[in-house]
Amino acid sequence: MPSFFLAWQYVKNHKCQSLAMVFGIALTLYLPLVTHQLINRFDVSIHERASNTPLIIGAKGSRFDLVLHGLYFRSKVNNPISYADYQDFPEADYGPAIPIYAQFSAKGYPVVGTTVDYFHFRKLRIRQGKTMKLLGDCEVGAKVADQLGLVPGDTLMTDRENLFDLAGEYPSKLNITAILAPSNTADDNAVFVNLKTAWIIAGIGHGHDDQNSTHLSTVLVKKHLDFTQKNLGTFHFHGDPKDFPLSAIIAEPQDEKALALTLNHYQQNARLQALKSLKTVQEMMDMVLRVRQFLNANYTLITTAMLILLGLIITLSRQIRKKEMETMFLLGCSRRAVLSLQTTELLILFAASISMALAMTVITLNMVNEFLRRLTG
Repeated sequence: MPSFFLAWQYVKNHKCQSLAMVFGIALTLYLPLVTHQLINRFDVSIHERASNTPLIIGAKGSRFDLVLHGLYFRSKVNNPISYADYQDFPEADYGPAIPIYAQFSAKGYPVVGTTVDYFHFRKLRIRQGKTMKLLGDCEVGAKVADQLGLVPGDTLMTDRENLFDLAGEYPSKLNITAILAPSNTADDNAVFVNLKTAWIIAGIGHGHDDQNSTHLSTVLVKKHLDFTQKNLGTFHFHGDPKDFPLSAIIAEPQDEKALALTLNHYQQNARLQALKSLKTVQEMMDMVLRVRQFLNANYTLITTAMLILLGLIITLSRQIRKKEMETMFLLGCSRRAVLSLQTTELLILFAASISMALAMTVITLNMVNEFLRRLTG
């Protein structure tokens, strides 16, 4: 007890030296903890969704971009495919397929055009409200609803793609019919509409008396598009529906043979590619693992440097306290008592360092968890 009291008083009276040691030890502990946890959490979250999504079909190009779009709707597809590509998919031979068109957003959240099959495929349930049935209806993910304070009966405006393009696509006011139950996936951060509504948002179709407009000088400027009971029957599309865009197709082969046939079918296609979600994600994670190896190598260097620094601090501390130790010997303190005092001081500093490292790790992981929730749900 006297050793602890004396050690604590010394730590308090030498704050700068003590803080330097605490921070140095904490940093040495913090770096491997955070690196390991971050990569593991990202690995688990991204693998889980990929393992539940057998194949993603889209235009040839970046494999990673296509898979991330199909899984998380996070980036626009530069080369959309057509609705005809979905219609040509031989479901009878290969298994079910689900179209996706996710090129727009509402309040920063992706607006996903799809079919009712997607909700069955992802096992999504409605927490509040009823299934969308009409043009302009939407079902909102749980986190979107919680963040924006939305309930069934509210409306949600899509984001304008180009603020300065008055002739381009203009925002659409979607009617919220349902709030989805939390699924802890990317679907919690999405707004779902049917394909026809998504195409209308893209400007492929329109209705009469559907624009909320305002006069700007002598020019009539459209503010947004409304979906009302009055104008629903007037909506129509321009062009051949087979040419309407999709961003990706999710395929669920019924067995390994169907999977092999599907992959072989698209290997011979000049425009399209079929990707195994899990395999592509594993390739991405291999890149991440190489980053982890690089960080580990650097961490070894940092740890070595920090240990040298700690050794110097401890050695310097002993030199500074040399006269103090001699005084303690003159006062009758034994070497054992002095060693006990120094050991207690180090234990206090190590305890403070561990606490600081854990606190820093928890804060970092909480910040990263929020990022992962936004990215992967």
